[in-house]
Amino acid sequence: MKRVLIILAIVILAAGGWWGYTTYVSPGAAGTFRTTAPSRPTGATAEPQVQDSLENVIWASGKLEPVVWAALSPLTGGTVKQINVQEGDWVTTGDVLIELRNDVLESEVERAKAAVAEAQAARDKLLAGATDAEIAAARAELAAAKAAVALAEGQLQEAQAAVTAAEAQLNIAQQEYNELASHPTEAERRAAAAEVDIAQAAVNQAQAAYNRVRGDPNIAARPEALALQQATETLKAAQAKYTLATQGATPQQLAVAQAQIRAAEAQVTVAESKLPAAEAAVESAKAREASAQAALDRVLAGATKEDIAIADAQLRSAIAALTSAMANLRNTQIIAPFDGQVGSITVRPGELANPGQVLVLLGDTRQMHVKTTDLRETDVVPLSVGMPVEVTFDALPNHVFQGKIEDIAPVSNTEKGSTNYTVDIAVPDLDERLRWGMTAFVNIQVDR
Repeated sequence: MKRVLIILAIVILAAGGWWGYTTYVSPGAAGTFRTTAPSRPTGATAEPQVQDSLENVIWASGKLEPVVWAALSPLTGGTVKQINVQEGDWVTTGDVLIELRNDVLESEVERAKAAVAEAQAARDKLLAGATDAEIAAARAELAAAKAAVALAEGQLQEAQAAVTAAEAQLNIAQQEYNELASHPTEAERRAAAAEVDIAQAAVNQAQAAYNRVRGDPNIAARPEALALQQATETLKAAQAKYTLATQGATPQQLAVAQAQIRAAEAQVTVAESKLPAAEAAVESAKAREASAQAALDRVLAGATKEDIAIADAQLRSAIAALTSAMANLRNTQIIAPFDGQVGSITVRPGELANPGQVLVLLGDTRQMHVKTTDLRETDVVPLSVGMPVEVTFDALPNHVFQGKIEDIAPVSNTEKGSTNYTVDIAVPDLDERLRWGMTAFVNIQVDR
């Protein structure tokens, strides 16, 4: 008897619950899903039918959201400069929703633009060819280079002549020293002695002639006196020459001669030290002349294919750098990736936004569906894509919407220790008053 009373109580509670649901929550839906058995005589046969109906209904909660939506964030941080939309605005693909200010990236764009302009100008100038002024300037540069070569070669010749003169002076100094150091020779001494003897003999002869007439009162006027005097002077000169010939150069004379040699050697060293610089100046001037000649030839010949190819490559490189800089700058913008409605904006002008920070919630609210949030793993097994679903909302408690399962998540998610699966439910005829994020309740009739 006690068991019968318990069964009757369960039946009464189930029937009352379903009556409340069909009366206040889902009127008119009994034709689609039924949770009570068809009217039959009461008794023991009613208990299994009611239990079977309740066990074949799966209940779950969910959220209403757009089929297509995105939480938009910048790839690069910055300060919020401008917000171009408001919450609720409809936007199209490519619209700039929020702009950030990043001084570093903006300066990189300006620098890249300048580089493109410079490369473009260089290419245009190359294709236009040389002007009369540029040709005249190239010719003037060549003339100046040739004059520099002539000047450098003249300076080199002067340096070489200075070396030759210094070497000649050194040779003279060495010869003078050798001359001093090599005298007197034995022959010179004998010759000097012979001159002394001859002079002495002449003096003796003149003296004898003078002695023969010395008593003449006019002796001073006689030629014998003059001859004696001349012979005496010649003897003195011969004696002096003999003294010099036998004595040789003094140490002072040799020291002076050596000093002259050293001075001459120093002059040679100084003159030779100027040769490398003079030779280098000549080579440099010739290189400048060759460069000026080549420059004039290029100016007269115009741009070659290689020059044009290089200019084109430089321009493409500059454009690529500008594209990269602008792409980096666009990373500071929030751009609509699809047509949709702005759901929320989480920043204000002047605030700092970091990379990855969600600034805008965008969704196409013209196509909404329900995504379950608490469907248990024990209930997901009998579900399949295409199964019909009843959906109700707290915001519209007296409306029941018909939907169907369009997708079942292949992997579970865990929330508050419960393992759940997400199911997407398409609801074709949603009321326009329903909004993104509203809570939905679904029930699904299954065969267990």
